[in-house]
Amino acid sequence: MRADVLNKENVLETARQIRQHLAASLPARQGRRRAIDDETAEIEIVVDEIDASLASHGENKSPKRRGFQPLGDGEHPPSAFMSRDAILSNVQSALEVVLDNPETGGKPPATEGAREPTDTNEVPARDRRSRRVFDKFSVTDIGWISSLVATGVTKFRSPRDFNPLPAATVALPSKCRVIMVGDWGSGLPRAQSVAREMRKFVEDAKDSGLACHVVHLGDVYYSGWEYEYKQRFLPYWPVLPSEKDRFGSWCLNGNHDMYSGGYGYFDYLLADPRFARQEKSSFFRIATPKWQILGLDTAWDDDGLKDPQAAWVESMNSDGARRTMILSHHQMFSAREPGDVGKVMRQKLSRTLEAGAIDAAIWGHEHRCMVFAPHNNVQYARLIGHGGVPVYADKGEPPPPAVFQTSRTISTNPLEHWALMGFAVFDFDDAEVNVLYVDENGQIDKRETLR
Repeated sequence: MRADVLNKENVLETARQIRQHLAASLPARQGRRRAIDDETAEIEIVVDEIDASLASHGENKSPKRRGFQPLGDGEHPPSAFMSRDAILSNVQSALEVVLDNPETGGKPPATEGAREPTDTNEVPARDRRSRRVFDKFSVTDIGWISSLVATGVTKFRSPRDFNPLPAATVALPSKCRVIMVGDWGSGLPRAQSVAREMRKFVEDAKDSGLACHVVHLGDVYYSGWEYEYKQRFLPYWPVLPSEKDRFGSWCLNGNHDMYSGGYGYFDYLLADPRFARQEKSSFFRIATPKWQILGLDTAWDDDGLKDPQAAWVESMNSDGARRTMILSHHQMFSAREPGDVGKVMRQKLSRTLEAGAIDAAIWGHEHRCMVFAPHNNVQYARLIGHGGVPVYADKGEPPPPAVFQTSRTISTNPLEHWALMGFAVFDFDDAEVNVLYVDENGQIDKRETLR
């Protein structure tokens, strides 16, 4: 990732230039008499989508969060710009391709390998020097980046087919380890540090003869393009290619994975042999004799739950033989975001929730780590979304229903305090689950036991 691509104003200006370039190729809409071809119609749609995205960001405001203030000086942006807007995320993906490959006119090299990403906690202020990002665009450059964005938006509008079949259940022994990390797919050096710390727990499982699986809760940035999995995710994944049979690897579908239609997620990432157990499905079941872990796709339908998953969850609970832990990218509820977050998932799982059949719910999406009091008939709800995106630390106690938030920080100057990234380790031991919340430096933030 590049600091200039994480700068909101740079991204918005690039979107304006792309919009202008695409619009210039269109015949005038007013007074048009002849039917337009499919390509022209698609360009018109892309222009309209960019207009809507620019309008929604026109006031340059951050989404409102309840009960929190960032630990900063009030003058700098509170985080790197990771938009939840599919169009602007595709602009970021395309912009990085062009800036990273000037010798090929913005086209990625034929053979892509892992590139050392730029470490960035700061978002550079927009000034005359940052104009160089745009001055370097020739007509050919802006034409190519416009084509890349149009392709990404078209894929977003016509997503890959959803696989309605879950992966076959994978059975685990009563004593095993599951490592979980969310929103990790940035490839930044601090995210790589998270991976190295996760790797230590994989190595420990190997030395102990313990079954071990690693689960990503979704989001590879910016838009789930194939090169982003190739450069930012797979090279740093804590399970080595040679260990594909020894350790399990799983990845949920996130909103950023779907911003280019989910093709990179389903057809590239899940084709990696380490993820073979997932069988190119975005929902799955891992089961010990006393617990079952149900991984769900809440991104194919954004912040929803694509059928037949709700019925599948209900069927998995029909005999009540095991306690149930569900995993999702999106939140079931939130202490930081509006109350309608997770509404569709809660509605679709209402019968299962009302029956008290979901004992634990783990999710990402928000780039924080939180523990919640029992809520919505879920005893153990946890947010583990702090795997790879730099954000300012919050000050003050989290509002209900949260009861704990990791609070360690890293500072780039006396006025800026960034939340540490991290992950969680779930050690299953018959009916008990011992959980460690670990930061990017290997320090333990919290221990708890789920019973």
